[in-house]
Amino acid sequence: MTDDYKLGYQNGQTDTLMDLGYRLYNMAEPLLLKKLTEQKLSTEENARLETLNKIAKWVKQKEETEND
Repeated sequence: MTDDYKLGYQNGQTDTLMDLGYRLYNMAEPLLLKKLTEQKLSTEENARLETLNKIAKWVKQKEETEND
């Protein structure tokens, strides 16, 4: 029973992290497209993109530690 609980917890954590990563991608995509097409972002947009990138890196690290 304990192993099943741990496995369920880990699967839930992984699913949550994957969902967060998907949401971050959806939030960053318009900014990345604008940066590609217009070659620049406003200060506010740039700050948002940097913040999203930092969170995405954290999510990736967490996913890697969950898979270990």
